[in-house]
Amino acid sequence: MDITWLGHAATRIRTRAAAVVMDPYDKSVGGTMGRPDAHIITISHQDPMRNGVASVAPTDGAPMVLDGPGEYEIRGVLIESVRATLRQVEGRLPDPPEALRSVLWHFEAEELRVAHLGGLGGHPTKEQLDLLSDVDIVIVPIGLADTLSPADAAKAIRALEPTITIPVGYDPAGDGAELKAFAEALALKPEEPVSRFSIARRGATEERRLVILEARA
Repeated sequence: MDITWLGHAATRIRTRAAAVVMDPYDKSVGGTMGRPDAHIITISHQDPMRNGVASVAPTDGAPMVLDGPGEYEIRGVLIESVRATLRQVEGRLPDPPEALRSVLWHFEAEELRVAHLGGLGGHPTKEQLDLLSDVDIVIVPIGLADTLSPADAAKAIRALEPTITIPVGYDPAGDGAELKAFAEALALKPEEPVSRFSIARRGATEERRLVILEARA
């Protein structure tokens, strides 16, 4: 399995049989994903920062777009999702009110379990923990206005206890304050950034790791 960061909360998982793009963003929000291809697209909530389906290139036909709770099996990837709530942005009223509703995603493929927390705006609920507590890898935004702060993201990671944590959703060209705060709260040393993280079940480790990806955007 290969994992790449496409900028903002957008991330791609590629297995031997499938490519999954999570939370693709529209070009209007800034940055470019470079038109990654996908068989599956997952959307945490309806916002140009997360639902840029047109920015994803089709492969083997139009991709399957998933944007709500449910259970799916597509091209060897088992997918489960559960409702969540975004953090309300200060000074901005949600319009409509249900705009704060979001989705968390759990993927299982090639003997690995991965969670994408692009829709998490508070500490995980019991229902969310029941779905996500078995994950090996968690992808979590740490610097987006409507999701978790670095400190709260670290609390969520401690509740889930994954082996590998991959932070996204921060400015890789910034001062590094968000990533530093997140790493300190987890008491983990960030690894050297890589353009692509590759892992196989046979190469997995029990040692906790903070994997840093270079953003494509």
